[in-house]
Amino acid sequence: LSDFFAREHVARGVRLECGAAVEALEGAGGAVAGARLSDGRLLAADLVLVGVGAGPNQTLAREAALACDDGIVVNERARSSDPNIFAIGDCARRPLPLYGRTMRLESVPNALEMAKQAAAALCGRGPPVPEVPWFWSDQYELRLQIAGLPFDVAQTVSRGNPETGGFALFHLAADDMVRAVEAVNAAPEFMAGKTMIARLRRVAAERLRDPRHTLQELAS
Repeated sequence: LSDFFAREHVARGVRLECGAAVEALEGAGGAVAGARLSDGRLLAADLVLVGVGAGPNQTLAREAALACDDGIVVNERARSSDPNIFAIGDCARRPLPLYGRTMRLESVPNALEMAKQAAAALCGRGPPVPEVPWFWSDQYELRLQIAGLPFDVAQTVSRGNPETGGFALFHLAADDMVRAVEAVNAAPEFMAGKTMIARLRRVAAERLRDPRHTLQELAS
């Protein structure tokens, strides 16, 4: 998938510098002139967009004596180690029941789902049904949609053709359980994969890659 998107960017005039580290930005008079790489090269630039990721700010949480571990540790109700304090969104490390682990997720859908968990707890209601994590990215005319997380994956199955239209990659565990799907311009495959993950569906690789088996059939 990364190779596919790399080719698409290069075809549109983007120059990729893989394995390169930026040591410093250089310029004068408050204006940038270029980026100095670790190998000594200077890439000329009059505008720099910095995308370096983010880390959870746990300062306030630690001052409140909340349990933290790469994020504020919460339970399935978004409740922290202090029962009167809730945390949602990118800063919270939460349980993922479908995957049997805890982690931080950085996405709008995750923040919305955690808000539902916290609201249900505050209103004295039961927790929402565990959701399938999902993400998206629009690049040029390409829409990437991802459902699930590729943990414990034994094989990846391709459905569709990247050269002629939309396609999807289904990630399966050793027992054929669908763990994640990555779809490019393939909304039906994305939705079907999301349903399969939520239902803990096991689908043989041969059936997934065979277009004679409809998505509705595979997800039901």
